[in-house]
Amino acid sequence: MTFVELSGLIAAFCWTLSSLMAPKLITAFGVMRFNTFRIIIAAFILLCISVISNRFDHTILAHSRSLVLSGVVGIVIGDSLLFAAVSRLGPRRAGVLFATNAPISICLGWVLFNEALSLVELFACFIVLAGVIVAILFGKRTYQEHAWEETRGKLYVGILMGLGGALGQASGALLSKPALLDGADSIAVSSIRVSSGAITLLLAYHLYYKRRSASLKPFIFRDIPLAIYGQLAIMACIGMVIGMSILVWGIGKGNIGIVTTLSATTPVLILPAIWLTTGQNPTIGAWTGSALVVIGASMIMLF
Repeated sequence: MTFVELSGLIAAFCWTLSSLMAPKLITAFGVMRFNTFRIIIAAFILLCISVISNRFDHTILAHSRSLVLSGVVGIVIGDSLLFAAVSRLGPRRAGVLFATNAPISICLGWVLFNEALSLVELFACFIVLAGVIVAILFGKRTYQEHAWEETRGKLYVGILMGLGGALGQASGALLSKPALLDGADSIAVSSIRVSSGAITLLLAYHLYYKRRSASLKPFIFRDIPLAIYGQLAIMACIGMVIGMSILVWGIGKGNIGIVTTLSATTPVLILPAIWLTTGQNPTIGAWTGSALVVIGASMIMLF
């Protein structure tokens, strides 16, 4: 496995860290407010990096429409649905639903870009995805339930949100592929995607809260400590600036199916953190799933 495919695992690690920070921040801000602030912070950082290092060129302008659409579909729709699922189902169960973005990406890559996987690579991707599903479905004990395992609201609504988030993320990533194939800088691509998402969310945020409460002033929330905003900024840097940029670079340089499959290992990486948080050893199913992920990733590395 080259560093291009390894980018999927690096992105997964970044998303694991940000996912573990999400429940507390979602509780403090609410899903809409949380996602809006997170994306705006990430957009500001990415734009600063792109402008200072002069990463914008004619290629970005030529693909600006598809990149804006990529940001709206992948970030506004995909991320909003994903974190709504996290709020309802917790990071572990939302993770297994979001892991379906790997087979979705493989199918869309095959249909839209004629990307073909060898039988060994396809089997390895299947093993990785199967390992993720096993680790999540059998990753908790039935006699104890941590706050992260609680279901808030109707279960089927959370499931639909998780699957919708996976579809949005996969579609958004694919929409950015043409620009990357033409040689566009991955950081610049990420900055356009995230900025378009930030503008869309900001408009939706303003219209939503204006209807809900005319007296509410946007971005002035004295009831939330500055330390919470700092944690949100750190999460935005880890998940969006680093994780998403690395994933976008990997998608542009390598095979969409392999990169997104390896990025789908996020819920397996969450298991040790849940172990530390709850004090409960992972189940046999969790270890089995993790072993399958390692085997599948090893097959991708060797072949």
